Amino acid sequence: MRRYISELGIEHEDTPQGYFPGDKREDKWKSEREEYGFDSRETWSLNYSFKLWLYERLQMYDEINIVDTSFHKFTYKEELITFQECIDRMIEGLKLDLTLDEYDPERKLDECKNKITDVLPLFCICCEYLWW
Repeated sequence: MRRYISELGIEHEDTPQGYFPGDKREDKWKSEREEYGFDSRETWSLNYSFKLWLYERLQMYDEINIVDTSFHKFTYKEELITFQECIDRMIEGLKLDLTLDEYDPERKLDECKNKITDVLPLFCICCEYLWW
C-alpha cells in the first residue's frame, strides 16, 4: 500500500509498481528490484513515476520534518514565498496533475496549468533545503 497515493484515489494497479500483475515478466521485475531497488516498469512512464515519487516524499516531509519551514524565503515569479509555501504549492500542483484526467478541461485553465507547471521550478529553488 502507498498511503499518500491511495489517499488520492489512485489504485496500486494504476501505478508502475502495480502494472500487469501475473505477467510472465514478474520474475524479471523481481530480479530488477533486487538489483536496482526498482524495476523497469517505472521507466515506461518515468514522468508519472517521478510525480508519484515526489508527491509521496513531499507529503511525508511536510508531516514529519522538524524544520522551521517559514525561515527560508525565495523569490519566485517576482513574489517572495517561504519554504513552506514552496512545499504547499508543489504538493498542490502534483495533486492536480496526478488526479485530473489528461483531457479534463480544468487542465486548460491558466491557474491550474500554472500550478502544475510550477512544480519543477519550485523544486529546483528549494531542493537544497529539503532535509532535516
